[in-house]
Amino acid sequence: MDLYSTPAAALDRFVARRLQPRKEFVEKARRALGALAAALRERGGRLGAAAPRVLKTVKGGSSGRGTALKGGCDSELVIFLDCFKSYVDQRARRAEILSEMRASLESWWQNPVPGLRLTFPEQSVPGALQFRLTSVDLEDWMDVSLVPAFNVLGQAGSGVKPKPQVYSTLLNSGCQGGEHAACFTELRRNFVNIRPAKLKNLILLVKHWYHQVCLQGLWKETLPPVYALELLTIFAWEQGCKKDAFSLAEGLRTVLGLIQQHQHLCVFWTVNYGFEDPAVGQFLQRQLKRPRPVILDPADPTWDLGNGAAWHWDLLAQEAASCYDHPCFLRGMGDPVQSWKGPGLPRAGCSGLGHPIQLDPNQKTPENSKSLNAVYPRAGSKPPSCPAPGPTGAASIVPSVPGMALDLSQIPTKELDRFIQDHLKPSPQFQEQVKKAIDIILRCLHENCVHKASRVSKGGSFGRGTDLRDGCDVELIIFLNCFTDYKDQGPRRAEILDEMRAQLESWWQDQVPSLSLQFPEQNVPEALQFQLVSTALKSWTDVSLLPAFDAVGQLSSGTKPNPQVYSRLLTSGCQEGEHKACFAELRRNFMNIRPVKLKNLILLVKHWYRQVAAQNKGKGPAPASLPPAYALELLTIFAWEQGCRQDCFNMAQGFRTVLGLVQQHQQLCVYWTVNYSTEDPAMRMHLLGQLRKPRPLVLDPADPTWNVGHGSWELLAQEAAALGMQACFLSRDGTSVQPWDVMPALLYQTPAGDLDKFISEFLQPNRQFLAQVNKAVDTICSFLKENCFRNSPIKVIKVVKGGSSAKGTALRGRSDADLVVFLSCFSQFTEQGNKRAEIISEIRAQLEACQQERQFEVKFEVSKWENPRVLSFSLTSQTMLDQSVDFDVLPAFDALGTLWANSGLKLGSSLSNSTNMLDDLEQGTSPS
Repeated sequence: MDLYSTPAAALDRFVARRLQPRKEFVEKARRALGALAAALRERGGRLGAAAPRVLKTVKGGSSGRGTALKGGCDSELVIFLDCFKSYVDQRARRAEILSEMRASLESWWQNPVPGLRLTFPEQSVPGALQFRLTSVDLEDWMDVSLVPAFNVLGQAGSGVKPKPQVYSTLLNSGCQGGEHAACFTELRRNFVNIRPAKLKNLILLVKHWYHQVCLQGLWKETLPPVYALELLTIFAWEQGCKKDAFSLAEGLRTVLGLIQQHQHLCVFWTVNYGFEDPAVGQFLQRQLKRPRPVILDPADPTWDLGNGAAWHWDLLAQEAASCYDHPCFLRGMGDPVQSWKGPGLPRAGCSGLGHPIQLDPNQKTPENSKSLNAVYPRAGSKPPSCPAPGPTGAASIVPSVPGMALDLSQIPTKELDRFIQDHLKPSPQFQEQVKKAIDIILRCLHENCVHKASRVSKGGSFGRGTDLRDGCDVELIIFLNCFTDYKDQGPRRAEILDEMRAQLESWWQDQVPSLSLQFPEQNVPEALQFQLVSTALKSWTDVSLLPAFDAVGQLSSGTKPNPQVYSRLLTSGCQEGEHKACFAELRRNFMNIRPVKLKNLILLVKHWYRQVAAQNKGKGPAPASLPPAYALELLTIFAWEQGCRQDCFNMAQGFRTVLGLVQQHQQLCVYWTVNYSTEDPAMRMHLLGQLRKPRPLVLDPADPTWNVGHGSWELLAQEAAALGMQACFLSRDGTSVQPWDVMPALLYQTPAGDLDKFISEFLQPNRQFLAQVNKAVDTICSFLKENCFRNSPIKVIKVVKGGSSAKGTALRGRSDADLVVFLSCFSQFTEQGNKRAEIISEIRAQLEACQQERQFEVKFEVSKWENPRVLSFSLTSQTMLDQSVDFDVLPAFDALGTLWANSGLKLGSSLSNSTNMLDDLEQGTSPS
């Protein structure tokens, strides 16, 4: 292959001389297509008298995108006609129009463009007229597809995002994937044409490599379309470079590396479509669950260029893996060219791909680019064999952001447990190294320090069992005999810490092989900070050594401390959380009794928290101003206790519940009384004082003076809301996973004076949603009354709303309601069972018709579960997915007739034997 023998430094010249098309041929072909387009506009789509009007013509294909190779290329001339009013119209009239276009085109070519020949090959694309323009010397040719199309975009200018209705209409057309791709040619062309010239040169290089692979004997029909590689090249440049000038060898190596990882690829952009429209959003989520690779066209979301296992990506991957020793990937001194580094790109020596965050379609990239809105390769089944680099890609011993290359937003719900196991749980080998190192450190201090310890407690995320892979924190609490009170700790702490550091520095000499001890800048006055770093495993842990007063003493797990422990704490005059180290053992015991899966959920929440902090570094609140990660650990336990309490549960449900609480941070009031309680008068007054403080309140279960809820929650709340529509929260049928039923504050923990506020904030349904539901129900009732049994002797007498929603007793969240349809065919209670299947079937048909023909502010869904005796539907908020009303439709005998308010009621004895529900009365329409 000529490319392989070209030195890396000579690739730019190779592209200019060998790959860029000849300007003379390009100009002639451009003039020919321009003349053809003008002729079509003048004479109409059929070039005849009664022809449909040509609204506009658009040039696409590689020629239109500026990615045409020398020798042979493709072009698409899309003719938008006024006779097409919908996508469906194209199928009906396309064959007729194409036939007349061919005859007229042959007639038009009677005056050929000098230097070009026109031929018609065998027609292999049903929706297009194909012809070839060839130079007279036969060295250059262009395959042109003439495609009549529906003008769905209108006259939208470049850079203007189409309305969501454009794509929702496409999805409702029942089209095949990419069937109407021609309608979006202009968007596709604009997406590529904004790219710098050198990126297009890299695309030419990748396409040339692809064609050379085809020439080696691989059938082109079995390989993915070359346009897929164009998109993959743009993705690689966006993630790893984003510069106008770069090394072509580095770019080529990066793209070939992505091809090798094809089984993990999931790439799309939201420059033209996104998640704003519910129908489009749900469709995109289903696309993301397709077998890998997934590469969605940025103009047409139905067109997956990756197409899973349909194409032989493995053949391209084999060729890519075998070519790195060739001169095109070697520098002048023989050193291998390195691929670009960036989120979602392959890393040397690692299997799998990284997974960066890209949650919100409106979210900007670090360079504030509008073009990069891609969701990148999802978690594969194989864990990376080395940790991800920090966001800068710098080669450092300690990654600045552990796990940042792992994006959970696009991981399907069912794979979350595997994701945690493969990517978040710490390395057992490194944990053993840390345990061994800690034992050695404690032995050193015990043998050599002047100040003797009564005992030691291990805390931090390491001690609690909530430490993440590649980075965790350990607290070593040294309870010293010389401290007999809380106040003793302050005056002597600096002297004791200096002595401990001196002992460690003089004594640590490769005590644990492959594990080094390093002292960073000390920024916590009450602790000695150091790091244990494994260069071999590329993992690290932060250790804080804290000398402390043994306030609690030796307690067995589950034993409550003596109340005097806390009364002494409150009278010590301490600052909030100042002596939290004294209670590390209680904190650890509180966490360690939890089931394994709950700790896994904590890891998932903390991973998300780290991604938010890292992604917004320098743009929003500094990570230090966010609430501590420990606050989210406690919030996760609170969510599980109130909403689940099972050892096995749905991970997505738990995760969604925690993020929902984060969004309600202004109402959070969370505390436990497992270690302290209101039995002691002083503690009772202290707790009441804490409960009256501004929210969020998240009290440490071990130290009642420490509100870990302090910090800026706004950024976390925004990111939690953005994650709500991602794949990790979608069930198999495309519906959103529902959170556990958990409120941000508990009734029994609410002071009496705050009960009214508690009811309004947490119990009453949202007023806007209620108004939308009432409006929707009125529409449905009127529709049913007008349309049900229209051609039948059966008449709808009235439709009445009932249930808790109608009575005004519905709780926030999911509530129930009845829609009682009183029918003329029932003259007594016992007849209500007659013809029930027929009646239910008719009402279902009219509900579905109402769903299609009427507009609703809420999401209206008729139950897909067909039962001849039962019919139900739901109304769900479009913006607050936890707000919904489930309706049961009940055909019934009109036993009460016309009742006016406050009128008397007399019924015969038959009422006492009836099981019909008559308690929900007269909140619907009046009888006609």
